[in-house]
Amino acid sequence: MTKVEKNFEDIPSILKHASRKDAFEKNVNARAYSFGKTLYKTKEAQKNLKEIYHLKCAFCEKKLLDADKHIEHYRSKNTYYWLAYSWDNLLLACGNCNRAKGKKFKTENSKVIYKNETFEEIHALGKSYDEIEKPFIIHPEKEDVLQYIKYDKEGKVSSENPRVQHTIEEACKLNREELVQKRLSVLNDFINQINKHYILFTQEKSSLSRFKPDIETFIEKADKESEFYSFRYFILHNIEIFFENKNIQKILISFW
Repeated sequence: MTKVEKNFEDIPSILKHASRKDAFEKNVNARAYSFGKTLYKTKEAQKNLKEIYHLKCAFCEKKLLDADKHIEHYRSKNTYYWLAYSWDNLLLACGNCNRAKGKKFKTENSKVIYKNETFEEIHALGKSYDEIEKPFIIHPEKEDVLQYIKYDKEGKVSSENPRVQHTIEEACKLNREELVQKRLSVLNDFINQINKHYILFTQEKSSLSRFKPDIETFIEKADKESEFYSFRYFILHNIEIFFENKNIQKILISFW
C-alpha cells in the first residue's frame, strides 16, 4: 500500500456524462445498484487510474502488466449504490485483491446511508464519509501508512496498526502465496548478490566499489513506481533484519 495522488480537478469526463447521471438516478430510485453495471469500466477511467497507480495494484503493489486490471470500488457499489461512478471511490486493483476484498467494508461506526446527495456531489463525499464511519480498510489515496508496514525474512507483511493489519489480513489477504513468493524473489536476489560480492571482497581484498552497481540498482528500484515499493523501502531501512553479518550491514549502510 503506497500513497498516491489523484487529481480531482481532472475527473474523467465520462464519469460526469449524462448517461452516468441517468444510471445514478435510476440506482437512487431503486435504492440499489441495478443499472449501468459496466458504466464505470471505461478506457478513460482505467487509463487515468493506471497512471495514478503506476500500473500497480492499490493494495498489494503488484505490477499489472499482464495481470487482470480491475477498477475497484473502495466502498462497495452494492452497499453504496450512489457512489458507483464516484471518482473518489474508484481504485486500480488486481483481480485477487479485488476478489478478496469483495463487498467487505468494516467500519467503526454505523455506515452512512443515502441522503439525497446529487450526482454532481458524489466525487467529493469520501472525506466526510470517512469522518462519520471511520473505515478499517486503508485508502491509499488518502493515507500514507508506510511507517506502519513491516516485513519479515519470509516476505510476509504485517502491522501493529489495527487498520493496516485489517487491510493486510482480513480485507485483501496480502500474504497470499503468490505475493509472498514474489517478494521473496526480490529479497533473495538482493541477498545473493551482496553475499557473492562479500565473499569475493574478503577473498580478494578488493574495493568496496564492487558492491556499488547492485546496491545502486536496488536503491533506484525503491521508488514509488516500482513493484513492491513498500517492501524495498523496508529492506533499505531495516538492513539488520535481512543481513545478520555486521560487516555487510556497515557496507550497505555506507551507500545510503
